[in-house]
Amino acid sequence: MKKWKIVLSFLLILIFLSSPTLAANNNTNITVSMDGRKYTVKEVPVVLDGQAVFSDIPTFIHPINDYTLVPIRFLAERYGAEVTWEQKTKTATVKQENKEIKITIDSEYIYLNGEKKPIEGGTTPKLVTFSNKDSRTMVPLRLISEALGFEVGWDSLNRVPFINTKGNEDANGDENINKVEITNVSVVRGSTSSPKVSIKGTDKLEYSTLLLKNPDRLVIDIENSVLNLKDNIPFQGGVGRIEVDSKPINRISVSQFSSSPDVARIVINLTDKVDFDIVSGDDGKSLTLSFVNRVEKIEREIVDGKEALVIHNTEKPEIKTLKLSNPERIVVDLIDSSLQGGSYFSYDYEIGFIKGVRVSQFNPDNLYKLNDRIVRLVLDVKEGILDSNVKIHIDGNKIVITPETNIGEVLDYSIEGSKRVVSINTMEETDYDIEYSRDENTMIISVPSDVLDIEDGYANIKDGLINDITIRKAGRLSKVIITFRRGVDYTILSKEKDSKIALEFMKDENIKPSDRIIVIDAGHGGTDPGTVQNGTNEKDINLSVSLKLNDSLMNKGYNTVMTRDNDIYVDLYERAKIANRNQADLFISIHSNSIGNANISGIQVLYHSKDKAKVSKEDTLALAKIMMEELTKGTGAQDKGLLPRERTVVIRDTSMPSVLIELGFLTNPEEARLLNDEGYQDILVESIIKGIEKYFELY
Repeated sequence: MKKWKIVLSFLLILIFLSSPTLAANNNTNITVSMDGRKYTVKEVPVVLDGQAVFSDIPTFIHPINDYTLVPIRFLAERYGAEVTWEQKTKTATVKQENKEIKITIDSEYIYLNGEKKPIEGGTTPKLVTFSNKDSRTMVPLRLISEALGFEVGWDSLNRVPFINTKGNEDANGDENINKVEITNVSVVRGSTSSPKVSIKGTDKLEYSTLLLKNPDRLVIDIENSVLNLKDNIPFQGGVGRIEVDSKPINRISVSQFSSSPDVARIVINLTDKVDFDIVSGDDGKSLTLSFVNRVEKIEREIVDGKEALVIHNTEKPEIKTLKLSNPERIVVDLIDSSLQGGSYFSYDYEIGFIKGVRVSQFNPDNLYKLNDRIVRLVLDVKEGILDSNVKIHIDGNKIVITPETNIGEVLDYSIEGSKRVVSINTMEETDYDIEYSRDENTMIISVPSDVLDIEDGYANIKDGLINDITIRKAGRLSKVIITFRRGVDYTILSKEKDSKIALEFMKDENIKPSDRIIVIDAGHGGTDPGTVQNGTNEKDINLSVSLKLNDSLMNKGYNTVMTRDNDIYVDLYERAKIANRNQADLFISIHSNSIGNANISGIQVLYHSKDKAKVSKEDTLALAKIMMEELTKGTGAQDKGLLPRERTVVIRDTSMPSVLIELGFLTNPEEARLLNDEGYQDILVESIIKGIEKYFELY
């Protein structure tokens, strides 16, 4: 729209509203009926292209939702549109050039050129009956005008709607001057109870701010903008009010501060003086005002005799923490906070287990709301520390973060050849007590609680001899609990009273079956039947033999783990992971064979033909040879060979000696009958156990 036309429109509004006749009409109250109720409403003119126009059918403001209702025929026909009415559906159809609008009484949708569109803000068309009993279809001014392509505005000072045609140029051919319309001012919430203010417009918002005192107020002026609010903010005397009453906001005032230049003003009435940030949306068409704590500096200080990380703030923010792994780190988030001096800093502070600190103005992820202002601290943890924890407390406008003593600071652990050495560092020389249970494979070292600078801790060792170490406070005593993979011999290296309680551990050579873990892998299963020959599913034979093997090994005192004990499918990689997680001594995979020649029968044993991280190929081959020897001797079956493999997952990815046993050929009718025979299965199991025990005896 041309600049002169905008100015002229507002001048005409003021002229018309100042005239006695128009002013009288503008103050006229009329009675209408809609939605089954009667209302007293105020009649208002519509300023069309700078002229205030009254219709013979009154135009008025909705008494509840505060939007302007106009007769559909008055507006449409004035711009050359054709209007028709269908009584049955109470639908009006407006046609103008290439546009067709269908609008139905009390419907929340309109149809624009056949496309269904929702009506925003509850501004639905109404059937209105006037005091003379005349009933008319009344529509929201903005709804129908914008659908027809008109420019719609609102003079908040005089509470008068106006419409201007678009696309005109002045005599010199100047293009329209674009103004930003402020379409929404509202109070929103982030992840805390502190209110925020959201301002939305039709284009990029340029603004300035001003802080006023007595009383405390924050003024936001939006340049080159006009109010065109689509929400239901009540206005009085040209000023809209939003009552908030939630610290630090008392209420919000909205007004068209000036028309030349056009400035929309939002005034935030505050309960007290606060810091704030205003952040633009990605497209620049929105602003979010947040009241924030300012993070000014982060330092390393001594607090209560311990090194700590101290964050200097202006307020007391809400704090959230979480732990992340790979690599290990602790995250401390300060909500409703703003980082001073930049958006990212890093510090090489070493405090306890902390090896460095990073801080940034964090863009919210799915843990938070998009309008949150978050300062995120990342505390990087030294390698090998798995139980890192911090204590956080607020001291005035300081946040003090103290790393809790880590088990790695209290315990020393090392491997020296076949020996393991564990030391407990106490704050002074102390007595201690040691209890070792060979049956439980557990040692408990008890010390007075006041000599340990830690209450609880855990270290996952899993070195093949020591499983883990736990520290647990129990009243006046703290217990250091060491669990072992198998029986141990130990030597106490420290004095009877010492500040460093040290013990050396070696494997007990008197190995018992209970010191062993054997993983039994029944091949195939569930949706994977394996080979199906002579009326037999391979998966069923594998499971039957595996269950018998499991029972027999348990009866002999061995610890066993089955990758499956029923008819389910288990991924090949998961089978290997099960064995590795349990630190198994052996992995035995049970299968049945097939081949194109029904005359072939016998047993095959597959083994991994290369070195593995913890097992040499010689050890694996030795296990395969022993298994074949015992199986053929026990069953009388033919030796069909030891088969080296490089890519067979279950024997390649397991970190212990592993074999895959093919018990026989289901394609051979006689061997298929034997594999289904309970007695023959018992012989197979007895032979496998003899192979396991012979291997343990020799290796």
